[in-house]
Parts: sequence; structure tokens; C-alpha cells
Amino acid sequence: MPDDKLTIAYQKAQEFVAKTPVIGIQKEKILHKTLKYYLEEDEEKHEIKINKGKSGYLYADIYDGQKIYEIQTGNFNKLRDKLAAFLPSYQVWIVYPIAHKKNIYKIDEQGLVKGPIKSPKTGRVYEAFKELYKIKSYLKDDHLHLKIFLIDVDEYRTIIPKKHFKSRGYLKEEQIPKQIVQEINLNHKEDYFKLLDLPNLAQEFTSQDLAKCAKISLAKARLTLNILAYLEVVQITGKIKNSYIYKKSDLR
Repeated sequence: MPDDKLTIAYQKAQEFVAKTPVIGIQKEKILHKTLKYYLEEDEEKHEIKINKGKSGYLYADIYDGQKIYEIQTGNFNKLRDKLAAFLPSYQVWIVYPIAHKKNIYKIDEQGLVKGPIKSPKTGRVYEAFKELYKIKSYLKDDHLHLKIFLIDVDEYRTIIPKKHFKSRGYLKEEQIPKQIVQEINLNHKEDYFKLLDLPNLAQEFTSQDLAKCAKISLAKARLTLNILAYLEVVQITGKIKNSYIYKKSDLR
């Protein structure tokens, strides 16, 4: 079903980009801008100067007078300076969109758009843990909260020549939000614990077990458990060959 609130936010984001004659405005992608309007429609609360950091003034994506929202589509390393400056005095929400289902459009050398092609991959909440690892030292701060949006998107890619075998052969230009499938808030230990509420996942398990039950890669399962162990959501109780055995913590 169409999300009217998301549609209105997307229209406002498009209007903002169209009317703003600022070179480099496209550095803020349309998905980022849409979520800014989705969370706070009042532009007066966007890009608010909060305080001074090591390299100049720090701005919040949104500040509504009570809490700060920082929308980050990746590379959480960039948040460290802001978290160090904001967390002592403010409630900070990191907003992280994850592409749930994607229709992929390819733009060739002549600028022609081909597609769509449905991506075989489905984004899940566990995608966030590779980013959370980059700000691990801040995760126990009571002022820090995480809001994850699983969003269906149309993704536009520009085809480029492959320069080496690891090259993807394209540049991701834009992700157009189509529908918010799920909103997941991680505020407390209990919220993280719910991520282990999976069919067939026993009280004690390995990273391989989590990967199978959550339908994610082993690397993602290991990163997830690294963070959950740090947050004391799981405990390491032993080892089988080269695999740790984890046990769900008692949250009572």
C-alpha cells in the first residue's frame, strides 16, 4: 500500500533540490532528504547548528528542541565526532535506511535507462551491524538510540568499465524510496534481544546457526554477535572447534 506520508516527504525533497541553487546539493541524496522531511516536515528544524567540534561547527540533520536526528545511509565512521559532541547533552537518534527490496535501473553510456531488474537480495535489520561496529564504543550510552527503516527502493546505477576484478562495474547514483516496510527502534537491551527471536534458534547457538536462521551471511552473523556480546545480550559459554558457543542472556 502507498505510504502517503513518505510520498509527501519525497515530493518536498524533490522541490527542495529543484529550488536550491547550491553547487553540491546533490551530495545529499534524495533518500536522505526524503527521510529528513518524513521525520520532521518543518524545514526550520533542519540543519541546526548545535556546537563546535574539532574542525568547526557541528550541525544536526534535525533538531526539534528535544532530540537530534542524524540520518546516515552508511559509513558510520563519520558520526564519531558528532556523537562525542552531542551525546553528553542531547538525546541522539541515528536513522539508518536499509534497502529491503530493490528494482534496479541501469544507465548506459548514452544516458539510456534500462530496467527494472528485481534484485534477488532482501535487506534485513542485521545489515546495520557492520555500521554499528564502527561506533561500538558509543552503543552503551543511554542518550544514543537507533531507528532502522527497511525501505523498498528503485535504485539507479550508472554503468562504468571494470578496472579490476573487485570492481562492481557501476556507480550507485540514487535510491528512490517507494515504501517503508518496517521501522525498527533499538533503544534498550530488550530491543536487541528481540533480534534473536528467530524460528529454530536455540538458547545456545553458534554464528553458523544464527546465519542459517536469520538467512544472512556468516560474516554478518559474526558481526552481529560481536555487538550483541558487547551489549551483554548474549554470552560466550564455550567453543566447538573454531566456533564460539553463544547463550542468550537472561534479561530479567
